[in-house]
Amino acid sequence: MLIDTHSHLFFYDNIDEKIKENLEKNVKIILENGINRESNRKVIEESKRYDIVYYALGYHPTDLVKEDDEYLEKEIDFIEKVQDSKFLAIGEIGLDFYWIKDDKLIKRQEIWLENFLKLAEKIRKPVILHSRNAELETIEISESYNCKKILHSFWNKEHLKKAIDKGFYISIPAFVYKDKTLQEIAKETPLDLLLTETDAPFLDPIERRNNNSWKIMYGLERISKIRNIEIEELINVIVRNFEKAFNIDIKNM
Repeated sequence: MLIDTHSHLFFYDNIDEKIKENLEKNVKIILENGINRESNRKVIEESKRYDIVYYALGYHPTDLVKEDDEYLEKEIDFIEKVQDSKFLAIGEIGLDFYWIKDDKLIKRQEIWLENFLKLAEKIRKPVILHSRNAELETIEISESYNCKKILHSFWNKEHLKKAIDKGFYISIPAFVYKDKTLQEIAKETPLDLLLTETDAPFLDPIERRNNNSWKIMYGLERISKIRNIEIEELINVIVRNFEKAFNIDIKNM
């Protein structure tokens, strides 16, 4: 049973083919993360078409700075009204100081991250957090909110301990298969806070931008060696953590 906590398969034109591959390779859950208004609608539609697709609704920090406040307020209103057992989290949300360097736009990101965190508290959903080059700021803004937090593709060893101490889940991409920093993070993250993802179609562990959820197996193989744990036991750990993080019972899904 394979679980991909963070994916964007909606970028593919041949999504039927991608889902077929995943079904053939024992993928149980793909958690598609919306990044803007259009993709939020896409992931909802995907979940209706494919049993293994679940979704998170949010707004990527590099997308939201392109929109005005009224537009974003309407999107939060839309998300708040969604009533669906396949709606598992608020995400992808967060901060990005890699692409966004203008101080005013950074401030807008921070304001809207808090707005989405307030929404997560209100509707009792966990959050999936993007934190590229803004790891400390993302942790410090998010830590006081009463919701479970998942750090997506967390790549910063310097702030790993703080995230762990605050109870953040660390979602390790399959790219750990060939990345030394991610391997060190996977080694130091407590097993009870560990999740796995692909960020498909990005961060392909063996090709270039042809990632798919089943390639989570490359990440699992590398982590099992790093942690000296049998791969089946590691999968069981991930399943338990996913259930806790997203407040669900996979057996009944």
